[in-house]
Amino acid sequence: MKKDICLLVPQFNEGGRENFLGRLDYFRELAREFKDHLDIILIDDGSTDGSFAKIDGYLGSHPDAFFFASVSPNANKVGALSQVALSVSHEFIILSDFDTNLDGLKDLLSKIDLWRANDSHMGYFFRLVPFEGSGKIFQYQQLEYCLARVRYKFHQRVYTVPVMPGAGCCFKRDILNTIYSRHSGLRNGEDREATMIGRRLGYSVSYLKNVQALTRTPLTMRALIKQRVRWNLGYLETVYFERRQYWREIQSFSVLGMRTLLDMFSVFFILALPFILLIIGMNGLLHLALLSTLYIGFVSWCYALLQVEPEECAEFRPKLIPMLLLFPLIKLCIDYTAWLGAFRQFAKNKYSGFGSRYV
Repeated sequence: MKKDICLLVPQFNEGGRENFLGRLDYFRELAREFKDHLDIILIDDGSTDGSFAKIDGYLGSHPDAFFFASVSPNANKVGALSQVALSVSHEFIILSDFDTNLDGLKDLLSKIDLWRANDSHMGYFFRLVPFEGSGKIFQYQQLEYCLARVRYKFHQRVYTVPVMPGAGCCFKRDILNTIYSRHSGLRNGEDREATMIGRRLGYSVSYLKNVQALTRTPLTMRALIKQRVRWNLGYLETVYFERRQYWREIQSFSVLGMRTLLDMFSVFFILALPFILLIIGMNGLLHLALLSTLYIGFVSWCYALLQVEPEECAEFRPKLIPMLLLFPLIKLCIDYTAWLGAFRQFAKNKYSGFGSRYV
């Protein structure tokens, strides 16, 4: 029986994971649960660590677990997804990551007929939730993701979002193939760029709150900064390649345009803060007054934002206030370091022509 939906899960050099076989078991169980509606395809994107052989061996013992595709050499994730998306015939494609659990897919199935009837609607993005972690860095990300989900409420009204997360979203296949044919092929911001291309083409998106993408996040400061350098670099690359669309959003005062301006101001202010303190001079009272005002204002803004959708922070409410008080300090350290690294790498990549792409 032909199925409407295909789940694509790219992996590159994941074979060293302690729970590698456990992840394969997870996808096998997911395929069994949705055997009447969903095909799962794991994509090896030119791995060099032996993970291809491990997956192939697993399928030798469990031939009906899921489908397996291989792309070689490495195609920067976007190329791997594009090649497989062009090869399947399913009407809808879910995108997710090797280390992400998907919960609540039945809600997506209930939306299929309504979605199919709306030609201008390209897809849904899922509720992204940090999963399996502890410590301050994990709690920081719980709050950060929660604040991001709360801001979805403002985008929902106009059916936009800054980025369809690659860890959990679903597209119409034909639209996704059209988007990938216009994609730069760069890996760092592949999901953000795909979202903006879809926006440029006039398509809308919606938030599926009841479908959760439970993602495993970095658990150390060093790993988190490394991830954020890549994410921020992807943002810069997307703004560069889709600058005309971003400018149209800003000129039209759209929610997405105003969000972009706010992001630009925040980044500029964070990077300029040391110079602002230097200009003020050695007056300790002025430094204290400025930093205290910024701190109290940011904490108050975050708290007020959480009141818009209080259920979004239900999973970590007992730790909310302590983390809310720490949040600005951790965010400043991470954002300052990560944006400096991203701008430095962007300048280097732009000078070299952004390296090789899959297209």
